[in-house]
Amino acid sequence: MTKNNRNNSSRSKFRFSFLTQYLVTWFVFDALYITAIFTLFSAFTPPVKDFFIFHSTGIILGTMVMFTGLGAGVIWIPMLTFFNIPPAESVSISIFTQIAGKGIGSYNYIRARMVDLKVARHFLPYAFAGVFIGYFSGYAISVKFEKLLLIIFVIVASYLLFKMLQSLQWEKDSDTPPNRKALEKSGVIVVISSFFTGLLSIGNCDWLIPYMELHLKMPTSRAVATGLFVMFYSALFFLFLTFVSVFIGLRGWPESSPVLFATCSGVIIGGQIGTRLVRFEWLRARQKHAFICMLAFSILHLLW
Repeated sequence: MTKNNRNNSSRSKFRFSFLTQYLVTWFVFDALYITAIFTLFSAFTPPVKDFFIFHSTGIILGTMVMFTGLGAGVIWIPMLTFFNIPPAESVSISIFTQIAGKGIGSYNYIRARMVDLKVARHFLPYAFAGVFIGYFSGYAISVKFEKLLLIIFVIVASYLLFKMLQSLQWEKDSDTPPNRKALEKSGVIVVISSFFTGLLSIGNCDWLIPYMELHLKMPTSRAVATGLFVMFYSALFFLFLTFVSVFIGLRGWPESSPVLFATCSGVIIGGQIGTRLVRFEWLRARQKHAFICMLAFSILHLLW
């Protein structure tokens, strides 16, 4: 490639990057995408009414997740089953949807230098191990035992919620280096939280973000960005395991996968909105409060 070609390529990338910094650009892309979907692939999409319900829900949940860091599996799965999608398929679709939202959100947070890559690199091997164990445990664990595990998850999440409520009185905004000893001992919590991701599609962020705040002494915004980055790669690994399972004949590809046309595009827009909310100091100062409220809601939802 000549020097002129390289310069032209660099300018084109800059123009595209500059253009996509504006939220209105993403809404234009979304409108063009929806038009193309119904024009060219209408036979593979859900009914129009269902499409826009899933799409709108994706925008709302994507915004909520990328601002608070809370996983949306506890909301997606009941909603998908309400539309007569089998629970087993709902778990996969929920995870695949989260890949889209957390992918675009993680990219934005990395560009903003909010992700602690050192902590993320330490967490990822344990996260993959937990997702692997949880995913294949799903073939052997009965529904009754899954309910028992869900109760255990709720108990631990409730304890973390209580500790976070206590921490409201002493949290500081300073970004100090993570506690090294706590980081070295974090493997167990990452594996267990990721086990629930692989088994029940519950985001490992629900445990990891409080852990990073309480034990690694990370500010909320940095803990959220790092937790979402880890969850994104956990979801990608879940997708890889699904491909392997389909290839070796352990399971079939979800028949309801066309729903992803609506959910993924929705959470991508939500991811763009949610990551922009932290730019406002008033909202950023209340990010932890929003996480606590959503975690409490999720716990109540799981109990219900």
